[in-house]
Amino acid sequence: MNGAVRARWVGGTAMALIAAHIGLSGAAQAQATGGTIELDTITITATKRPQADANLPMATTVLTPEAVPPSSLDAVADVARQSPGTNFMDFGRFGESYMTMRGVGTLGTALNSLDSVIGLSVDGVPTTLSAIGAPFLDVDHIEVLRGPQGTTFGRNAFAGAINVVSAPADGKRVFKIDAEGGSHGYGFVQGTVGGWLIEDKLAGRAAIRVQNYNGDIPNIIVGGRENGARLSAARGTLRFTPDDSLTIDLTGNYNRDRRTNSAFILREQAHFPTSSADIRPSNQQEIASGSLKITKRFAPFILTSTTSYQDVSLTNRGDFTDSMLFSRATGLPAFIFNNPYTDKIHFEDREHIFNQELRLNSHEGSPIQWVVGASYFRSDYQTKRDAGTAYSPTLNGHFDNKIASETIAAFADATVPIGHGFDLSGGLRIAHDRQKLRGNYLTNGYPGTVPSLTQRNSFDDTYLTGRLALSYHWNDKVMSYVSAARGYASGGFEKTTSYAGFGMLSTPFRPAKSWTYELGTKAEIADGVRLSGALFYNDVKDGQLTGVDPATFLPFLTNQAFRSYGVEGSLNARLAEGLELTAGGAWIKSRIVDVTLASLLSGVNAGNEVPQVPAFTANIGLSYRVAAGAVGLPGYFTVKADYQFVGSRYADVQNSQGAKMEAYNIVNGQIGWENDTVKVYAFGRNLLDERPLSYSFSYAPGATVAYVGRGRVIGVGTSVTW
Repeated sequence: MNGAVRARWVGGTAMALIAAHIGLSGAAQAQATGGTIELDTITITATKRPQADANLPMATTVLTPEAVPPSSLDAVADVARQSPGTNFMDFGRFGESYMTMRGVGTLGTALNSLDSVIGLSVDGVPTTLSAIGAPFLDVDHIEVLRGPQGTTFGRNAFAGAINVVSAPADGKRVFKIDAEGGSHGYGFVQGTVGGWLIEDKLAGRAAIRVQNYNGDIPNIIVGGRENGARLSAARGTLRFTPDDSLTIDLTGNYNRDRRTNSAFILREQAHFPTSSADIRPSNQQEIASGSLKITKRFAPFILTSTTSYQDVSLTNRGDFTDSMLFSRATGLPAFIFNNPYTDKIHFEDREHIFNQELRLNSHEGSPIQWVVGASYFRSDYQTKRDAGTAYSPTLNGHFDNKIASETIAAFADATVPIGHGFDLSGGLRIAHDRQKLRGNYLTNGYPGTVPSLTQRNSFDDTYLTGRLALSYHWNDKVMSYVSAARGYASGGFEKTTSYAGFGMLSTPFRPAKSWTYELGTKAEIADGVRLSGALFYNDVKDGQLTGVDPATFLPFLTNQAFRSYGVEGSLNARLAEGLELTAGGAWIKSRIVDVTLASLLSGVNAGNEVPQVPAFTANIGLSYRVAAGAVGLPGYFTVKADYQFVGSRYADVQNSQGAKMEAYNIVNGQIGWENDTVKVYAFGRNLLDERPLSYSFSYAPGATVAYVGRGRVIGVGTSVTW
């Protein structure tokens, strides 16, 4: 750790102590004045045992359905923008998007479905990048944990973890319909039903959703609009409780999401964004999944078994020679690139995911909180890709690749009070990964490619991850902690076998490893005001780096070290009856270090920023609920507004200027009226109509590729409960 970093850590220690002192003073003042405003207790379940967030020695964010609306078409992006230091990179094609957190991310593009630095799960069941972007259905809340979570989450929770917690089938009677309609053909309808099927024995809950959006990016070649979505999803769950000690949850999910996401749009065009692709893009994600969770309470411990299976199917087809873009890049007339039969890439991916976990954990309230368990994970992934382009030999031919991955692991984690306000917590996970590649390539006649190539290869590794944290409770309102964690991201094989056309066999990329150090404080500094802050430092070795060589436009793959450090904070405040404020933000500095020869030859220099890591992110949300009796109406008026800021960042590891993306701002607002059974409201999403860029790449001076998000949507909605 160099002098500048040490100075920041010393300063950070002082900041944490000051925050703790403020918390002590604020708590004492609130007690003296007899304040009555209280915040809800937040419980985190992602650590495999329920824990009060106020006592958890790690940075967290918990989001409710009010923060991430059930109707969101970009739920993962909404989560990222409201979690300090987190960014979602949307490639527009299912299975290729990914996230960064705290300056830790994939250095380029995801190499396979398991190449993620953030563990994503639903109700504790892990999934892969194939399922990222799937709709959140019937959500109770979303837990975001920052810092390595390999101990309890498992493989590739390298930078953090996100756990979506669904509403349980708990016997509560629910009959509800939600509906929205708005601009660009936007429509959303969701029905939810729940209650006892057999009183006190068998409960059920189900939700079904349909949604449409016509798109907001005009296509000047084939007509119509791109960036549209048509979605259908359903979820059902049964809970059987034959006695007070046994709970059996059976859940099934299905969703089908069809989109026309634009790609390769010319950023410098006068009427950006406009598409000049000669076919309509097609992207589809279809997921069927089920899980069985059995929980048995014994006197000394709780036994939990979770079994799950997921079947994910992805289809992506698009034109990679947008005529305006390639005309600007080559100087040739635009019509030359308008051929619906050439320069197309068609992907069909399929993944079967099985997971079995068995664990024992302590009862809530036990003096020593602990969990031990074992898990088995298997992914069978197949990708079929037909590619035909005029400008790259690596994007030509037929690829039929299969990657089978297995992980067997055992883990343990515990928190032990050691007296005088101190708690010591830590955990270890030992795991064995094995991955097999079966690749088949057949040429389409592109010059310089071999007729065919068949390859078989395997990779395996045994590794240990863990964490250790010491926390101190200044009082029952303020806690500070210091922690160290070992992160690990699995090695394996790149799914596209890009160089098969040259007759080159794929070799496995090495696993990435990291040490993360964190210093933080969580405090209820006054009645109704909760504050948290953390400083962090990440030292990553063998980060998996892939990109495009700017000199040859050919892909490259290597391993590269990088570091990041920063500060983050969040605030939750109930300022008055009905008035609530949330805020969060992060500052991150990331840089490439110890540059390898392979990286240097590809234009990567020491000190370059890690791609897709904004230096600044921030979010602010305000909601107000006031009785409507002042104007002679029953019920309440509600007003909500939130602001999200994502700072500038580079899309590539070379930090080329054409790949630098400007900061953007998202403003959402909603106003309405509600009572116990009916809610009506008007809403505006992305009111500033700013187009968030998620990727940018320069083909030539004045010819820059852009991937853009959704623009402004205005509409009305209602919710009826009976």
